[in-house]
Amino acid sequence: MQSDNVSSADNQQETSRFCKFYYTGFCVGEMSCSLIKANHKHGVYYTPDFTVANADLCLLKEINRVIGINTGIISPIKGGYNLKFRGVRKVQLIFQFFDNFPVVAGDIAKHKLSFLRNVLPAIGKYSQVQDRFAVLEQCRKDLKFLKLHGLVQEIRDTQFETDGIGYFLAGIIDAEGSCGLKKSDKRQQPFFAVAMKDRKIIYLLKDFLGCGNIHIRSDDGLYHWEANRKSEVLKLIAIFTEKYPSKLLKMRERMQNLKRFLNDYTPRPHN
Repeated sequence: MQSDNVSSADNQQETSRFCKFYYTGFCVGEMSCSLIKANHKHGVYYTPDFTVANADLCLLKEINRVIGINTGIISPIKGGYNLKFRGVRKVQLIFQFFDNFPVVAGDIAKHKLSFLRNVLPAIGKYSQVQDRFAVLEQCRKDLKFLKLHGLVQEIRDTQFETDGIGYFLAGIIDAEGSCGLKKSDKRQQPFFAVAMKDRKIIYLLKDFLGCGNIHIRSDDGLYHWEANRKSEVLKLIAIFTEKYPSKLLKMRERMQNLKRFLNDYTPRPHN
């Protein structure tokens, strides 16, 4: 009995550890990284900024507590809220979290974080970095280019445990995903979809979940993954409500409503 209890405790600890990959995935979907340049009476100064934006205030408060030890500032914006970590000390706390729960996939996200991390030693009047103003301005240019174009050099991915990937994708789904019903001819067709610039995340979704199709959208160039079969959509709802549960209230409600509709819906027989 004692060994069983230890095993159960170990399993709970492992699950609790992997759960935090959810916050990494959510941040990847909703984050912006910037190096702010501002003027003051002694000249120009630079400060790093890591921001997560969403309409779910409760979830942002939870993210603030988990990844930033409640050091972030939450402020209202149109349609939602910004959770900001501004300044070297606060941004370093964010990187400590990502060191323990790194980005599973996504070259654009990895480059954003890398640019911001690498520029930190150049910030501050006591910095020993040579040509630090050139380094700071180059970081600003690199981050701007990423935001506009999303084109980056490919980064070799490392291996992650299955549950780490699952929770990471749950965060991605909450940040960038959608589900529901759409018109197809004269009937309602279910869908579960994610669209992003980060190609590797979209292909990871398809490979990990084993369903759906991918295409590049002609209007905005985003990689779009979507599943439409009833059986696949019900499987995805089960995964992201039971195994790797969603934390975003709006997404949970959408999945519950869609599941209820699909379980109640009986198609009319063709004559």
